[in-house]
Amino acid sequence: MLEESISERRFMESLCNVDDTLPLPDEVAQEFSDKVGDGLTAVAWLADHGIDTAPEHIALIQYGTVRNPDTGRYRFVIYGPDHVGPKYPAELAIPIIENGEILDLLVISDEMSFDRITCRAPWLGRENLAAPVVRLHAHPMDWLEAGCTGACHIEPISRKALKELSQAATIECNCIHTVLEAWSWGFSDDDDELARFVIDGSPFSIRSYFEDEVRWRTAYLARALS
Repeated sequence: MLEESISERRFMESLCNVDDTLPLPDEVAQEFSDKVGDGLTAVAWLADHGIDTAPEHIALIQYGTVRNPDTGRYRFVIYGPDHVGPKYPAELAIPIIENGEILDLLVISDEMSFDRITCRAPWLGRENLAAPVVRLHAHPMDWLEAGCTGACHIEPISRKALKELSQAATIECNCIHTVLEAWSWGFSDDDDELARFVIDGSPFSIRSYFEDEVRWRTAYLARALS
């Protein structure tokens, strides 16, 4: 089992984070700058979801990606109200800025699924990882609800960026699944490193996690023995 875990981790970390057909950050930044308004609809969207604080430069957008046959890349397009043709439902867009430039654009749907446009940013709040105490969030909406404090890992495939948590002396989180994933991938399942983590979730959520684990393992063993 340990060999399988190491092999899986190496495979996951070997995957390339950046697809060379995806829109480039400067093109996404230009489209976002040219097309978004004052962000009031985004603030209203957040309020509808129980969040009364908002980061700068957010917007509610309808967007798509269009392949450019000349470059082989996809072009990021924000549709205006006069657009004729199919459009997806509006989503909350959050620019992820590093070194003063937009590196990526995180989009969150009404169903709370999220995606990245350039797939170059593994974190929301990456700058907060240098703090001695880091609040680790399980979902971008938790990060927003906390006033954009702490950090949220948003890379769905690779877990390599979780190693950046080693800068923190203390890592606080209310989701035990997120804690165990961060410990496993960021600290190689080192028992001594568990002392960095403080789990402050409710007793009910922690109990539910272990009950779900027991049910999953019982079902797995039943299938294996049948």
